[in-house]
Amino acid sequence: MLRSREKVILALGACAAVLILLLSFVVIPGISRVRSLSRASVVAEKDLADLRKMRPELTRLDREVRRRLTQVSAAANASQSPLARLTASIQETGFPQSAFSLKSAGSRTGEYVGEESFDLKMENLTYLEAVRLVNRLETGVLPIVVRSANLKSRYDDSKYLDATLRIGFLLPANR
Repeated sequence: MLRSREKVILALGACAAVLILLLSFVVIPGISRVRSLSRASVVAEKDLADLRKMRPELTRLDREVRRRLTQVSAAANASQSPLARLTASIQETGFPQSAFSLKSAGSRTGEYVGEESFDLKMENLTYLEAVRLVNRLETGVLPIVVRSANLKSRYDDSKYLDATLRIGFLLPANR
């Protein structure tokens, strides 16, 4: 039989083993889980603060997209082709037909709007004329998006440049 002293040592050893197992499988993983959750909470709070800062910008973009979509739906009923309408729009900005070349560059269909792409090539423009043209195309009544602008300075006179604009004419998606 075990003596009482041996029983006490055996009980203390069992308690120590239970305490070690409890620490290694419950307490320490629980503490690390709490730490990781608190870090995730801090990151989520920072992301939420960033989203709150972005809210005015998002509402402005939403208004702009809605305005653009109304332009797209209003332009869908026109009898002229997008090429003819775009040519007329460029001529209204003050450039004669002989000053630019407008070629179709394909089309693609998105979820809400379709887009017919055009390449607009112009030579002997000043930088200010190029900027004004892009601004008028973007803010005009036609649903036009300037996708890219390639501006090359002329070798004979650096005051002038050659411009190639990739223009997207927006159409309703079901058209």
